[in-house]
Amino acid sequence: NGEGLIGANVFLANELIGIATNDQGYYVLRPVPTGNHLIKVAYIGYRTVSIPVHIKSGDKKLLNIALIPEALEGEAVEISAEALTNRREINISQLELTVRSIRQAPQLAEADMFRTLQALPGVVAESDFSTGLIVRGGNTDQNLIMLDGITVYNPAHMGGLFSNFLLDATKDARFIKGGFPAEFGGRMSSVLNVISKSGNSKSFEGGIGISLLSSRLSLEVPVGRGSLLLAGRRTYFDQVLTLLNEEFPYYFYDFQGSFFQDVTPYDRLTVSGYFGNDVLEWDRLRFDLNWGNRTISANWRHVFSPQLFANFMVAASRFETDIMLGGDQGVNSNNNVIDYTVKGDMSYLFSPENILKFGFEYKKLRFEYQDIFDNRTLFRLLQEPSEIAVYLQDDWEIHPRWIIKPGLRVSTFTRNGDKVYLEPRFSAKYRLREGEYLTYATGLYRQFIFTVQDEYNPTFINSWFALDQTVPPGRSFHNIIGYERELWTTTTLQLEFYYKTLENMLTYREQRSAVDEELGLDVQAIDLFVPTDGYSYGAEIFVHKKYGRLAGWIGYTLNWVRKTLDGYTYFASFDRRHNLDLLFSYDIGRKWRFSLQFNYGSGFPYTRVQGSFEERDGGLVKRRLIYGERNRFRYPPYHRLDIGFSKYFKWLGMDWQFDA
Repeated sequence: NGEGLIGANVFLANELIGIATNDQGYYVLRPVPTGNHLIKVAYIGYRTVSIPVHIKSGDKKLLNIALIPEALEGEAVEISAEALTNRREINISQLELTVRSIRQAPQLAEADMFRTLQALPGVVAESDFSTGLIVRGGNTDQNLIMLDGITVYNPAHMGGLFSNFLLDATKDARFIKGGFPAEFGGRMSSVLNVISKSGNSKSFEGGIGISLLSSRLSLEVPVGRGSLLLAGRRTYFDQVLTLLNEEFPYYFYDFQGSFFQDVTPYDRLTVSGYFGNDVLEWDRLRFDLNWGNRTISANWRHVFSPQLFANFMVAASRFETDIMLGGDQGVNSNNNVIDYTVKGDMSYLFSPENILKFGFEYKKLRFEYQDIFDNRTLFRLLQEPSEIAVYLQDDWEIHPRWIIKPGLRVSTFTRNGDKVYLEPRFSAKYRLREGEYLTYATGLYRQFIFTVQDEYNPTFINSWFALDQTVPPGRSFHNIIGYERELWTTTTLQLEFYYKTLENMLTYREQRSAVDEELGLDVQAIDLFVPTDGYSYGAEIFVHKKYGRLAGWIGYTLNWVRKTLDGYTYFASFDRRHNLDLLFSYDIGRKWRFSLQFNYGSGFPYTRVQGSFEERDGGLVKRRLIYGERNRFRYPPYHRLDIGFSKYFKWLGMDWQFDA
């Protein structure tokens, strides 16, 4: 259908020359000896293609290869190709998540990417009602979440119950839990890059989905030398409840679109956008709540030469919240984040064994926050910082047993003075024997923006702020050691040990909270927050069966997370000692599939309320709570089991899927 395939294995038969395609489906085989060769392309779920070629001295051939989907056959060929490219990739603490694996998991109303991510070792959910990701002890704002390289600041609906990303418009997702390379920055814990589908450039394609939660529609239309993709979703329980004489005037919607054209064989122009909003307008209670994300981007992909490949992007991202209680004379709180980004990423292929990546990123940010009561401004903040970064990294197979990836990111942030920050990164992979590896990753990471983390008064919508000169940037140092082994042809084992420092996380001062009043109009970060240091360490076991009649994984995490505030060390709010996750799907036969997801976790710590007192301020009486020792107590252990069934069938010439 013209869609670029990520991670397809392209190699020369009978030669140890091969490479995996990048996230755009692009590949380079070099150097290729002169003479006759057979190029093979293998990708799970697609028919393996063999193409004879004749290479003369100095030849450069442009070969675009189309693959045809089919049932999993010829597995031995696919596995041998996968093993060839796996030797040359350092996959420590990362996972490529396909739409198929997300859809095969049990569903809460409908399939959701973040619910699947929460089933990975090292990842903890804030609660059953949140898509927030606690990755190896880091706060939810420490995750860099991107849609096609564009930062998305709060990718959640319904207060965190569902994520924004439309699977009908998604091709792939790359999740890195730590030790991520120099091409990524600005966050301290993890990276999630969701890659959208380009759209079918060969024929019309469409889909309709109906669930207990929403209705979905997607269209893919060939246009010229490219395609137009449109996808949308809207919930409808506000309409259903109205029919039942019940009132809950809440709904959310998403719309995602992209348009691309292959201007030349070496140039592709893409324009894409995402628009999503949550709307609650409860007139009877005089309560309005609206929040949403907007992104728009223009991308130019250009092949300068067979060795030099580049992507340039201009993008804008916006996240806004607006809360109103009691009408115009009541409480009005709003927070806007606007992000204008210009970035470029280049790859230079010296050979399949040595790929140099380098690039730049410029962000112009705007943060607006204000609280108004009775038409009187209680708190107002306007920040307009800039963030600039350049990076360089080299993916180099220095020996048939050794791969290294050194890198350096250099960044600066205007509201934090004129300082330049160096962030070195390094990872390595050593092949013990065929299918068995040792891995290592380390790196220094900094963060210049943050959300409110109020342990006493948690909120379900995060407000973003930028650092200023009064507070140093967040800083984290990662150390990860891993062991990988291919147990069987389709199953891998990963064992990882990690230690992560977390410095200068901002926590509300104990005498302040998110519900304090009259914080003033000229407030600095140090007036509201106190820098908090911490660390986390632990071990993870991950057994992953990638495909077949039975597919899924088992993950276990042993974890410690601690913070230090004013010299006092305590367990962090999401310190979970033991966490066990199982996620499987099984092909029963006759197009039926059974899925199961199970989670067991030891209890989170919490701070017990010991009592309260009344405080008089003139004629106003305020009730204040008295808290005990911070996070001294723990909730009981938690466990949850979800099961699901799916039925695939054809009817009226269309493909159908039923889920329960």
